[in-house]
Amino acid sequence: MTVELTGPVVVGVDGSPAATVALHWAADEAALRGLPLKIVYVSEDPGPREGSRTEDVALTSAGHKITEHAIAEVREQRPDVTLTAEVLRDDPAHGLIRESESASMVVVGSRGHGGFHDLMLGSTSLQVAMHGKSTVVVVRPPAAPDRAGVGAVGRIVVGVDGSPQSGTALAFAFAEAERRGCGITAVHAWMGPITTGAAGMPFVYDVDTLREQEQSVLDTSLAGWHDQHPHISLHRVTVESSAAAALTEQSMGALMVVVGCRGLGGFTGLLLGSVSQALIHHAGCPVVVAHRRDDHFTLT
Repeated sequence: MTVELTGPVVVGVDGSPAATVALHWAADEAALRGLPLKIVYVSEDPGPREGSRTEDVALTSAGHKITEHAIAEVREQRPDVTLTAEVLRDDPAHGLIRESESASMVVVGSRGHGGFHDLMLGSTSLQVAMHGKSTVVVVRPPAAPDRAGVGAVGRIVVGVDGSPQSGTALAFAFAEAERRGCGITAVHAWMGPITTGAAGMPFVYDVDTLREQEQSVLDTSLAGWHDQHPHISLHRVTVESSAAAALTEQSMGALMVVVGCRGLGGFTGLLLGSVSQALIHHAGCPVVVAHRRDDHFTLT
């Protein structure tokens, strides 16, 4: 069973095209979940400085214009969604991380400008994905037509490595598949041991046995979830590859790709600094980093 927060879906806006894509994605998600949508503009705050008062007024004015435009867009797109908006003066990543404490989900674009001066890949998006207290979604543009057919088209892709953190990702993936009425592609990637041992001697191992062991990791991780959701179409992919490469490939044309986070920036087998960063740069769909917290997901 999955028990989720009823806080708003929070989306960061800054007037950029990427933030507008994230805004529309967040509005659809709020409607799907029956949750309010909170639009947040964060103007960068480098700290007190002489003569900043006029700039403060300008930043605040720009923020209100951007949020008002965002509200108008959502009202046209999703008139049934309850809306609030707020203009904050803070470090962009810090402001959104603080918002995540009471949010069901925080949504950001993959690039930005304006108020989010550093909302670029490797900066705000990754900081929020790493340190957010709720699920964080980085909305990437869909895969190019020539690549969209190579992955799990129209499905939710989830990374599985047997850790509790990937259990959190599975909880999110199955709950979202229920809402959307779609299938899941669960991906377990593994790398064989190095081919040479001490002093350059060959390292001998049974590839078939290792492959069976890795398949067992995936099957064991999925067993309880599939039993609870037998009607959801479930594809299993076990591949000898890096997790980043395997998940990126499967993400092409997918609805979203979901990975779990340890909360301190790392994964067990799925390192935030490598897998999530690779996905945020190259995935062909939105990237979901599912954080576990006591009042967010209850896994049984």
